[in-house]
Amino acid sequence: MLNVIKMDLYRMIRTKSLYIIWFIAAVCMLGTTYILKSESLSEEIHDQSQQEVISDYGKGEVALGIMVMTPIEPGEKVTVKDVFYGNAQSKFYALFFVIFTVLFAMADINSGYIKNIGGQIKSRGSLIIAKAVSLLVYTILSMFVMVLIQIVSNRLVLGYVEIGNIKDFFAYMGIQTLLYYALCIICMAIAIILKSNVASMVIVICLCMNMFLILYSAIDKVLGMIGVKNFNLFKYTVTGRIAMVSQNPTGKECFPAAVVAISFIVACTAVCVAVFRKRDM
Repeated sequence: MLNVIKMDLYRMIRTKSLYIIWFIAAVCMLGTTYILKSESLSEEIHDQSQQEVISDYGKGEVALGIMVMTPIEPGEKVTVKDVFYGNAQSKFYALFFVIFTVLFAMADINSGYIKNIGGQIKSRGSLIIAKAVSLLVYTILSMFVMVLIQIVSNRLVLGYVEIGNIKDFFAYMGIQTLLYYALCIICMAIAIILKSNVASMVIVICLCMNMFLILYSAIDKVLGMIGVKNFNLFKYTVTGRIAMVSQNPTGKECFPAAVVAISFIVACTAVCVAVFRKRDM
C-alpha cells in the first residue's frame, strides 16, 4: 500500500497539468485582484448586494454560475482573507481543483498503465486509496499555493499585503480545505465510474457552476408534495456547504459542514473501491 501511495504521489508531482493549472490560477487571480482594485461601487450598492448574497447563502439559495463577492467595506484595505473567502465560497478555486482531479484520476487508466500494474497488486482497492491520499496532499498543497498567489497578487496589484484575522483565516481555510477535498473525491468517483474525461469534466464543472441546483430544487418540491416540509437538499451537499460557510466560522457552523464532507469522502471512496474491484481493467 505504501509503495502504491508513493508511486501516485510521484506521478502527481511529475504531472505537467498540475503546474499548468497553478499557472493559469495565478494569472486569473492577478486579473481578479486588478478588477477588484479598479471597481468603484458606491457604499449603498455594495452594502445592498453584500447583504443579499449573505441572505441567500443563509437560506441555501444561490444563483447559477460563479459570483465572487468580497466582504469589503468602502474605504477599507483589501485583506488576503477577504479575497480568499470570496474566491473559495464562490467555488472559483474549485474549478482548478476539479479539472486537475479528473485529469489525475483518469491519467493512468487512459494511458493503459493501470493494466501493467493491476495484476501485480493484491487489492485493486489500494489503487483508489492511493489516489485519495494523493488528492488529499494536492488539496492541502493547492490551498496554500492559492494563499501564496493571493499574497503576491495583493502586493503587486494593490501595493500592500494585509492578511486579516489569522485565527479566523485558518479556521475558514481549514473547513474549506476539508470540503474541497470532499469535492475532489466526488469528482474522482464520477471520473472512475464514467471512465470518460469529457463527460466527467462537464459534470464536475456543472457542480462548480451550481447547475445541479435545478435538480436539488426538483427533489425539494417532490419531498414537499409527499409531506416533507422546509427541506433544503442544498444544505446537505458539499458544494452547498462550501457556499454557506461564513467568513468567521464557529464550531457550531463547522461541525455540520465537516459531517457532510466526511460522509461524502467515505461514501465516494467506498463506491470507487467497489467499482474498481469488479471492473475488468
